[in-house]
Formats: sequence, C-alpha cells, structure tokens
Amino acid sequence: MTTYDAGEFTLEKVREYVWEIPQEGDMRVPARVLASEDLLDEISDDRSLKQLQQTAHLPGIQEYALAMPDAHQGYGFPVGGVAGIDAENGVISPGAVGYDINCLPGSTDVRLSFGRRIQLEDLRERFEDERAIVAGNELTDSPIRLFTESGTKPVYRVETTEGRSIEATDDHPFLTPDGMVELGDLESGDETIVQPFRGLEHEEPEAFTILTEDDFADTNPQLTRVLKDRDLLPLRSTDEELNHLLKIIGFHLGDGSLGGEGQLWFYGEPEDLESIREDVRAIGFKPSKVYSRDRQHEIDGSSFEATEHSFKTTSKALRRLLIELGLPNGSKISSGFSTPWYLDRLTDWQRALFYSAFFGAEMNAPTAQHDKNLYCPKVSQNRTVETAEAGRAFFEDMAAFLADVGIETNEIESFETDSNRDHDTIRLRLGIKNDSKNLIRFFSTVGYRYNLDKQRRAIKAIEYLERKEREIERRERTASEVRARADGGGPVRELKDEYDINDRFIERSVWSGREGRPRPGERFPDFEDFVEDFEVRENLTVTTTIESIEHAGEKPVYDIGVEHDAHNFLADGFVVSNCGVRMLKTNLTYSDVQGREEALVDALFEAIPTGLGGGGVVQTDVDTLEAVLERGVDWALQEGYAVEGDLAHCEDEGVRPEADAEAVSKKAKDRGRQQLGSLGSGNHFLEVQRVTDVYRADVAESFGLEDDQIVVLIHCGSRGLGHQICTDYLREIEQTHQGLLEQLPNKELAAAPAGSHLAEEYYAAMNAAINFAWVNRQLIMHRTREVFADVFDRDWRDMEMELLYDVAHNIAKKETHSVDRGDPENSGGAVESTERELFVHRKGATRAFPAGHPEVPAAYRDVGQPIIIPGSMGSGSYVLRGGQNSMEETFGSTAHGAGRLMSRTEAKDTYWGEDVQDELQDHQQIYVRAQSGATVAEEAPGVYKDVDGVVRISDELGIGDRVARTFPVCNIKG
Repeated sequence: MTTYDAGEFTLEKVREYVWEIPQEGDMRVPARVLASEDLLDEISDDRSLKQLQQTAHLPGIQEYALAMPDAHQGYGFPVGGVAGIDAENGVISPGAVGYDINCLPGSTDVRLSFGRRIQLEDLRERFEDERAIVAGNELTDSPIRLFTESGTKPVYRVETTEGRSIEATDDHPFLTPDGMVELGDLESGDETIVQPFRGLEHEEPEAFTILTEDDFADTNPQLTRVLKDRDLLPLRSTDEELNHLLKIIGFHLGDGSLGGEGQLWFYGEPEDLESIREDVRAIGFKPSKVYSRDRQHEIDGSSFEATEHSFKTTSKALRRLLIELGLPNGSKISSGFSTPWYLDRLTDWQRALFYSAFFGAEMNAPTAQHDKNLYCPKVSQNRTVETAEAGRAFFEDMAAFLADVGIETNEIESFETDSNRDHDTIRLRLGIKNDSKNLIRFFSTVGYRYNLDKQRRAIKAIEYLERKEREIERRERTASEVRARADGGGPVRELKDEYDINDRFIERSVWSGREGRPRPGERFPDFEDFVEDFEVRENLTVTTTIESIEHAGEKPVYDIGVEHDAHNFLADGFVVSNCGVRMLKTNLTYSDVQGREEALVDALFEAIPTGLGGGGVVQTDVDTLEAVLERGVDWALQEGYAVEGDLAHCEDEGVRPEADAEAVSKKAKDRGRQQLGSLGSGNHFLEVQRVTDVYRADVAESFGLEDDQIVVLIHCGSRGLGHQICTDYLREIEQTHQGLLEQLPNKELAAAPAGSHLAEEYYAAMNAAINFAWVNRQLIMHRTREVFADVFDRDWRDMEMELLYDVAHNIAKKETHSVDRGDPENSGGAVESTERELFVHRKGATRAFPAGHPEVPAAYRDVGQPIIIPGSMGSGSYVLRGGQNSMEETFGSTAHGAGRLMSRTEAKDTYWGEDVQDELQDHQQIYVRAQSGATVAEEAPGVYKDVDGVVRISDELGIGDRVARTFPVCNIKG
C-alpha cells in the first residue's frame, strides 16, 4: 500500500511505518504519522489527523508536524504530537503542551456583571466585551478571555435535591466542598456548590442620551470638564458608567445624605460601603476612607448607643451629576422627588440596579412571620402631606417594575405619622407578596444590593422556600395517591402504615378533603431554626446535594474562560472550571512479593494521596511552594525527601533553571499548594511491576534491570497547578495575540510569538510546573520507599530502591536540533542543514535522546536515555532507550504510552469497574485499588491501544529501542 485513505486526508507512504499528509495550502511543513496500518485505522477514527494537519500551520514549525504511534485527539494539538518550532522566529503554544476543554450546552445561563444572565451561545460574538461572575473568595466579575465551540458531544443532566439543574459534558469540572471535580466523577448523593441568585436576562438597552453639556450650562466650566474627562458627558443609556451610577443613586436615596459643599455621604456596614466605594472609583472619583463613630439613638423612648459607619465624596461635579440624575437636592421628605424620568426607558436589568440598591438600604431583611411562613419584605418612606403624591408615584413605578419582572406586590399602604416640628408627614409602604414562589423570584432576580447581611439572609430564604416547596409537592402527591387508593378499596389503616407521614394527614386526605395546598409537616424546620443552621459562604455560595445525573443526549457545546485567578464562572447557578513518569528499581524479585500483594497495595493506597481535589504528602506555604517551583528536586534533597542519586538519574537533574515562580498565578499556586505529593486521577497511577522480558541485555545491565526484578512505575504530573498555568496563559495569549490567532486554522492552537513578553512568561511558568511535577513524583517515591520498608520490614536502602529515570511527557523545551534549509525544487536539489534552537513541543510524547547526547545523564550516556512507556493495567509497560534515529526523525522523541481508544464516557458505558478489578485479580493476579469503580472502568485494559504495537513501531524506526518489558503486580489509582 502506497497511500492510506483516511477520509478527509489521503496519507502517502514514505517508507515502512512513516505516512505523510503532503504540504498544501497554508501548511508550512508536511505532517507525518509514525504508525502501522492497524494503528492508522485507530488514529483516523478521531480528529487526530485534522489536528496534526492544522499544527503544520504554526509559524516557525520545522521539518514536519509529527504524530507518534500512540496518537489520539487532544485539545488543538493531538496527544502524541511533536513539533519543533523556531525559538527565535516561531511561536510557543500552550495547547501544544497540554490542555483540556470542558463544555456546556449553548442554552446554559451564564451570570454576567450588573445582575444579568445570558445564554452561553449568545456570548459568541460579544464575549470580549463582557465580564462573567466568578466565585472566588467573594463574588466578583472578571473579563471573559476565551470562547470555545467544541462541536456536538454527549451531555448529562444534573439535578439537585432543591430542583436546580444543569447540563454539561462529563469532563466539565464542578466546584464541590473538596475542590473542582469532573462531572464524570460525581454521582447521586455527592455535594456541589451553587449560587442561588440568578439575576435578570440580558437585554440591549435602547440607545438614547440622558444628559448633555446643556444640562450643566449654569455651572462652572471646570465642573463640566471634570465630567467630560471621565466620559460622563454626554451620558447615554448604553454607557457602562450609567450602570454604576444607577446603583449609587438608588442606595443614596435610602441611606445617603448631602453634606457641606460638594459632599455626598453614604451610611452602612463597612463591608457594604467598600462595594459602593468601588463603584465610585469605577466612574473616576475618589471616595474617602470609611469613618466610624459611636452615636446615641432613641427609638420609642429607649436610648442606646451604636457605631455608625460612613464615607463621603467631596466632588462638586459628582454631586451635581447625581442631582441631575434624580437625587433630591435637599430634604428627602419634603423635596417631592419621584422616579427619575429616564428609568422606564431602561432595560429591566438596569432598573433592577437602581431598585435593588434602594432595597439594600431601605427594605427589611427576610424574617419569619410565624414558624414556617415569612413576612412580606417591605419598603417604607415618610413624605410631607404636600409631597405624598410624589411618594405614591415613586412606589407605583416600583410596583410596575416588579410586575414587569414577574414579582407581585401588595397594595400601597398609607399611614398618618407623628408630625415633625416642620411638617405634617405621611408614611407610605409597599410590600412583596409573601407567596413562596413569588418571594423566590424576588430574592433570586432582584434582591438586595450593597447589603451583604440581607443578601445572605435572602439566599437562606431561597434555600428554605425551595425546600418547603418540594416538601409541599411531596405531600400533595401523597394526598393524591392515598385518595386514589382509598377510592379503589385500599384500607386506610394499611395506608397509614405504608406512608412516612402522620396518621391525621392520611385521614384528612381520604375523608375530610382539604382546601388549598397542604402545609409542610411538623418535622420540617421553622425558618429561624433553618437560618441558624444553614451555612452561606463568604462568596454567597451554598452547598447542595445531587439528586440525579442522567444522560441528556448529544448537543453542541461551548465554554468560556475568565481572567480571574479563581478560574470558574456561574452557569445555571452552579460554580463550574502536565505529566511525566519515573521508574524506581529494587533488588526484590517477584517471589519476594507473592503472597504480600494485597498488603502492599492496601498500604500504598493508604499512604499515597489519590483522586481529585486537595491532599498531598506535604502541605506547603507560599514561600515553600515557590522554592519548589524554582529549585525542583534540589528542594526535596534539602528537605530530606531525596538523595543525591535521585537527582543524577532525573531528566535535567530535576530542575529547570528557567523557571520563575513569579510567572505562576496565585490561583495555580493555591491549587498546587494542596496537592504536592499526590497522584491525582484519570490515567495517573502507581504500579508495582515485575520485569518479564529483557531484549537488550547490555543496555538492561546499564539500567540495572534483570528478569523477575520488582520495579515501581509512578505516572503523574503537576496536578492542578500545571493545568491552571496552561489555562491562564492560553487565555491571555488568545487576548493579546488576536492577530496571530486569526491566521491559524484552529483557535485551540493559540500561540505567543517567540521573544514576546507572554512567550517568555509562559516558558518560565511552564518550567516551574515541570519542577513541581518532578518534586511531586519525588515525594510519592519517598513515600513508596517508606511503605516498602514497612511491608518488607527492612530499610529501603537495603532493598536498593533507586531511581532508574524520570522523564517528562507534556513539555515544550528549548533544544538545539539540526534542521534542513533550502528548497530542493528551486535550488538544484541542494538542501543545507543547520543547527537551530527550537521550542520542541511534546504533548503526550517523551524525549528519546540517543547514546552520546550531552543532555543524557552521565550514567546512561554510553547507552542512551531511558524511556518509560506505560501500558494499560492488564498489558504491561516498556523500558526503552533513545534510538540513534530519533534526532533525525522526531526531534529526539518517541511515544509516551499505549494511547486511548475510548473516551472516558465510552469506557464507563462499556465496563463495570468492579468487574474489571475482579478479572485482573482472578485471571492475571493483578491487584488494583482505586477511589471509585468508575476510575477503574475508565482505565480498563480494553480502553487502550496495543502497547506492544506502539513500542514495535518505535523500535523498528530506531527512535526508541526496546530494552525490557514489565508486567503489573499491583496498582493504585485516583
């Protein structure tokens, strides 16, 4: 066969096991796949070839875009892909190092700034102009830096016990009390984090002008200039500054006052005042600090002392601006102010900014009327008799707005009050109807702004009322069922025994009838008891329980990325958001382990943290983590977690000096700080193995390997820290280098030009992640040595537990390679070979330097760099050495594993984890321990390609020579 038909592509056979997609169009080089025809059949089943062909478009790419025999589709760049890109005139690409994208259907509501929500797919054309709400230490907004479309994928519907729901792909992370967890690893009964406030749908405002310079014609021109300099004149309905002003005005109408010349005073709790100060700064003015003073108060004849907190602004321009926008210039009681004229022309979400700030200042917090019912939240105003009609009009407009957004109100109430010494006054009051569903709509769409205490109580009220509604619905269903069964002849006595509900309820349902809906039962908590016990976090999120996860078909899916370090966003109310391998030798034989497999695997599983989320061998502070990021395994040596020989047998001696901890975000550091010395999940594992075959005895002797020997393979990476680094820089690169991105066939290949600030920053951060990954594996190896010492009752040194080698899998490194220059068709066949410094991107590929290469550790320089290629749990793994053809053929690279055949979702649909464990133990004497059966199913032997075939291609092409084969004894997984 001289060609291979792969549908969209026809590959040409260059020689045995080497296939080429010819260079055409905007491809800068051809694309090559190293594979047998059987492996090509598997590689062509997904998007690997398309991704490889697109990789060939990257600026500065040299020779070929390459796919190793274990290639399968990834994000932008195929896993198993290699690209050498000019380090001076090319680019560096985070997507070509390692990155995952997780997805949601287009109908998912995303929370935006200013109390809005929008469907995810509608962000496609506007995401760069929007800010999404992020649940960090507090709720805040953050620029959206990325919008992705990922085609049609299987999605799953998650429903909570309170009735909230969302759909997502199974690899989309959800925030849980234990950190971010992929949906595929969640199940009924697990907890997740939600934020109950939904906000109002985004609408585009009608464009009109609210204020112009003519409105300030009677003022000092300097005042007008101040407003113009801050883009506040002219002021239009579409200006973002207006949204900040609406909140400030609404609050000031409630808890603000005018002071001396130019002064505006705001009163509240310090944390609430800080939010107002932020909005004042957002429109270009400087607020004062927050002042506190003790004051005497008297209510109904009782005197007491309280601390008053306030801040002021002293800008005459700001004060005049707010007065022109509707702030009363004088006493609120007697000024006759009403709704600003422009408010009814604004969108619902803009009007909500004004009213919710007013409610934060003036409306009472959710409170129990009695036991399980809430008072209707009310807002009141005192007006003079002469201005009462203006006050009534103000409340009528408020009620009309609430009706527009689906919230019912009571009739406006009017009361005569004790007149003050200057005026006869009337008190007006408007309340929200206290029907449960109506209150939920109010609290979750408008609510209170600038008042965290009321916001927290509103969230508790939402949670309480939703639970109450579910309980009432349950009792309604029960009443209907028992009536039907009693009508059919069912004895009431038996019905009483069958239903978990009081006897009187059954009797009334059957005999007495009932007007209206049933009340919740006696066991349902009273509101104030619920408020006391229920926790709302500082960022206004709460914990909820998953009731069900069901397949919801296949749908087009999308994702966004935010700039904020928290790297999450709110979707339908839910909070949703590099590896390597080392081998440890021993002087034990298989017979030493037989009979102790279960004790060994249990001890390893107990001692070494696995799974998603936090937890590691050591807990570090920021300074320690930064030392790890910059010093690598040298830090572990100093702290007693390593010996000198470990550094000598690690790629680059376990440290990348180009690393810079300052280039790593706080979010990435926070994720890594809790995970140092942990396996993680997915295909990461620790496996005790025995050597079953030796192919090159001389090289095996140099590596210290022999038949029947026990070795330990550790496969894991930089955990959440490395993923976060890749995420951070990919999104920043997409924003900063948009022009370059537009030239590429796939946005997932986003890259920074070599020599640019972002390229240098990303390279420094990526090297820090490599250092972290080496230390992570070092700590796991240290703990493994301790476990072996306990189980076999001898010092690990007596068992000669020495590091064979540690090599990175997902990496881009500056290396010098010989590349061809010249065009043989236009230069008489002459091609010049020159040495060039390249960014060699290896994504799911491993370095494979041959004998004599100066970067191979001295202990192995005569035979070549060790290469470790893990297989599946049931097929074994390989140790290779760098082949003599690797530098010429693959930029010194080969495969890094067997390569997946099935997605994790397909695997879980095909295999049952417990069955896989039983099969491995009963038929192959392989003992497996994992956090869940789902993890075992995802990594079942049938999920992977034939590792023997992958390694055979590497060996026959001379890029990685077989040295020895190993087979599992026991395995632990996350």
